[in-house]
Amino acid sequence: MRWSRSVPRVLAVAAIPPVLLASSLTAAAGQEVPAAAAGGTPTFVLDADSGLFGGAKPALRTSSSARVTPVRTYVGEATDTQILAAGGQRVIADITLASSPAKAERAAWAASSRFVDLSWPDLGASRYEVYRDGVKIANASGHSLRDTGVPAGSEVRYTITGEVGGVGHTWGLTATVPVSDDAATLAKTARQVEAKAKKYTRTTVVWRSFIRQKWATIPSKLGSVSGCKYTKGYKYAGDNRGFSSKVTGPAFRAGLRGTVYWTKSSYDLFPQTGVTKVYKAKTGKFVEKRKASAKGIDFRTKSKYDGKTRDVHGQIEATDPFCPTGGVSRAGIGVFYDARLARNGDFYVSGKYRQAPDHEMYLYGYTSSTKHTTKTVHQSRMASLLCLSQPACERGTIGNYGGY
Repeated sequence: MRWSRSVPRVLAVAAIPPVLLASSLTAAAGQEVPAAAAGGTPTFVLDADSGLFGGAKPALRTSSSARVTPVRTYVGEATDTQILAAGGQRVIADITLASSPAKAERAAWAASSRFVDLSWPDLGASRYEVYRDGVKIANASGHSLRDTGVPAGSEVRYTITGEVGGVGHTWGLTATVPVSDDAATLAKTARQVEAKAKKYTRTTVVWRSFIRQKWATIPSKLGSVSGCKYTKGYKYAGDNRGFSSKVTGPAFRAGLRGTVYWTKSSYDLFPQTGVTKVYKAKTGKFVEKRKASAKGIDFRTKSKYDGKTRDVHGQIEATDPFCPTGGVSRAGIGVFYDARLARNGDFYVSGKYRQAPDHEMYLYGYTSSTKHTTKTVHQSRMASLLCLSQPACERGTIGNYGGY
């Protein structure tokens, strides 16, 4: 099913068909390296309150006592960059997300040929985890970090994630490290950043909830109170797979795929649900199958089109098609996320999910009808069978690693 829309709308609730998994699995985690990979005091720090480097006041001093001033601003069709100076050092900075209307979305990078300074808003998390190219490099207690482990002329992908009040916050930044710091090279790098961003014509967001096992059964502890049609003596067919970053193809219980375009204001929603099949547990004889309605699955834009960034929301509430859809016996999964997507591949994501079954979320940046880059936003395995019961578990927070 394909719906095309051009006008943002209010949020809605979705219904999808999960079933209970047969075992409890742990959450996925990225690799980790010592924090020594990042070092030094960052000089070029974004003030998240104003969205400006150096703060709302001109030439505001940073933690390194250097005075940061903008030398030149490049406002492009696809991205915005600045040349900044502090003391004798000049850098190029990407300020595309820094101009977001919401403080929580404002993040930026500033790079010389020898380092990258990262900035994000301090929302009150006890710590922020920083990843470079999917590998953890530091735990930060503040809202900035300097990474000196970058080669000149490289492109480096960062993600920063933290949890505040039970809600996850993640920023993704792709920094272009200049080959040198002279004025001509920095200006050339700014043009390269704009040219790369303009190649992207659309971004697709995919969330899938799936059953890892081949077969799943409802435990007797829950079966007697679940109200489901098939409990003792029956089994459900699972999706029988692990995580997959393919755009389409992998089996799932429910899928939410939304696309925003960078050359026009419309956006697309592709809601899908998988078929839930029930069999006799002892004989394997097929009993019945049902497919949940996709009417409630929703993806919406929440900001006006400008060709550079777009605010989107996705939400899913899930119930097994053989179980009650409401009341105290209702069991299922639930997900919501809010995201600010940038044409250049940078992003901010915040959200929560019920910790069953397995979940995965990806961003795909398209430069043609088929060619795309892939960003892994979230992957998690089920924490507990009880998480399929509404009051049983706290919701997990959507975390991130990976990059375009």
